[in-house]
Amino acid sequence: MRFRGIIIVVVCLILSILAISINPIKISDWERGNNDNFLGMVLGLDLRGGTHLVYSIISSSGEEPTIEDAEGVRKIIDRRVNEFGVSEANVQLLGTPPNKILIQIPSQEGDKIVFSFSETNPDIESIEKKLNDMGIESYEINIIEDEFILTSDVSFTQGNIDSLKTFLYDEIEVLIKINFSPNRIEGKKEGEDLEFPNIDDLKSVLEKSNINYSDLLNKEFGEFHMYLDEYGYGDESQRENIMLALSELEYNLVNFQTEGDLSTFVVSGGIQSAKRLIGSTAQLDFRVRECGKNKPEELDLQIWEMVKCYDPQYYNEVATGIESKNLTDASPGTVPELSQPVVNIVFDDDGSENFYEITDRISRTGDLLAIYLDNEELVTPGADKAISGGRAYIYGKDIDGERAREIAVQLRSGALPAKLDLIQERNVDAVLGSESLTKSLTAGIVGFILVLIFMISYYKIPGLIASITLVIYLTFLVAIFKILPVTLTLSGAAALILSIGFAVDANILISERIKEELKSGRNLLNSITIGFDRAWSSIRDGNFSTLIIAVVLYWFGSNFSTSIMQGFALTLGVGVLLSMITSFQVNRIITRIITRNQSISKTWLFIPVDKSSKKESK
Repeated sequence: MRFRGIIIVVVCLILSILAISINPIKISDWERGNNDNFLGMVLGLDLRGGTHLVYSIISSSGEEPTIEDAEGVRKIIDRRVNEFGVSEANVQLLGTPPNKILIQIPSQEGDKIVFSFSETNPDIESIEKKLNDMGIESYEINIIEDEFILTSDVSFTQGNIDSLKTFLYDEIEVLIKINFSPNRIEGKKEGEDLEFPNIDDLKSVLEKSNINYSDLLNKEFGEFHMYLDEYGYGDESQRENIMLALSELEYNLVNFQTEGDLSTFVVSGGIQSAKRLIGSTAQLDFRVRECGKNKPEELDLQIWEMVKCYDPQYYNEVATGIESKNLTDASPGTVPELSQPVVNIVFDDDGSENFYEITDRISRTGDLLAIYLDNEELVTPGADKAISGGRAYIYGKDIDGERAREIAVQLRSGALPAKLDLIQERNVDAVLGSESLTKSLTAGIVGFILVLIFMISYYKIPGLIASITLVIYLTFLVAIFKILPVTLTLSGAAALILSIGFAVDANILISERIKEELKSGRNLLNSITIGFDRAWSSIRDGNFSTLIIAVVLYWFGSNFSTSIMQGFALTLGVGVLLSMITSFQVNRIITRIITRNQSISKTWLFIPVDKSSKKESK
């Protein structure tokens, strides 16, 4: 049993040292720590600074929000930021009655923008020049599998993001390849030329529809190449306008292919993800999109098939009765047939029944199911058959892994009962600057060393054992704080120091109990065994009472949104629980190892320095 205890302590110590020294720790998708913070730990807002956001709460009726609405908003946002992993965020209502909400978020580093283009990519130098012109200097941009990945250690402003996106879809030239089939093929004699539209025909219909282009080339046999800027992106692209203009020709459009247009643009990480997570109402809406049934005479059949379900002037949408409240769960994931991130959703009984009826309907009519999040279209899938079981997934071209996680958190936490309007955003400096933090750490280390010196000089061998135990305890504690991860704040640092004090107190109790047994005339081994047994009840009672207080403080903080109190309680609870285990079990194992050595297992070495110790025999 003693040998097994030694093995467990040594293994735990090695793992703890590895956890502290390796930054970051990466195992598959699991990651902890970074090189920017002290020992890779998560630092709170007061130690590393962050972002200060103030939102105005706007009720659905447009009037002042009720107290119930404001409190509902606070609870949902608090749940969102905690579930997403934004550590030690401060969420509180402002005003009497409350009509604003303050959110303070620790620095969210590592902003990332991923974008891609169809078929061909623009020169990376032009994008870098734009970034430099925007004043963005600290960044890295790479092309991986035809995707541009832009990363920065500092957060991008919303203005920078919008400016970059506008540049990518409005200032980079796009090539459109257009093909027409010849007109009136029937009746043509062998060797007679086929009729194709000429370049003037295209120029006429394009100018009539106010389509601006930089160049238009005739590649012969019904193929044309058109170059233009300001092509747009997504639903706001020029694709539909150009196709409708070309449909006025008396020739069938058989191909419309773009090269170099922006196909995806996803912002993730950093403060932008946090702002989307907080500010989105998260109203999920399912609508049946009834595609157009009657083709206008002026449209070709191919163009009609492309626009009847996607041009608002031709389709109609009706409500389905499925709402956000019908969701019981949401989680990020992937599906093999798509090979892209999705949001898996699960409906309750009512939602499952409605979803089955809707998918059965669209599978028979050829209509689509349009899914919106806060009135923003995510995806419009069809259905081959009715879907039972109450499970589905949501995807979209602008949904990556991070965005899927955001949406899942929003849907799980529930929809906000009111809208939020961002009215103030600014950076918050750390309460302790980096210099003050360094000085505080230095003072803490010096104080800890002085405690060890006192323990060794006064309690002799028990003091040495206690010092080793305290070092092991602190190693375990830092490793646990990094792996969980526990956010270290000013209040958390106070709780950490307090828990070290409990560990010191436990070791002193053990040393004093051993001393009392030795003075009563028992031999060393019996004194150690009885001393540990008698010290345990005092250590247990003292630490358990502190653990109860930590639980109460954590409950109070979680119910009244005092995250500072929650952080203090969590740090104190973990520290005290670990100190109770290491101070007793690790101390006992080390003591038994040392007392096996006859040269140092002398009685006088286990009695503290005092007048009575001089009278003790060796």
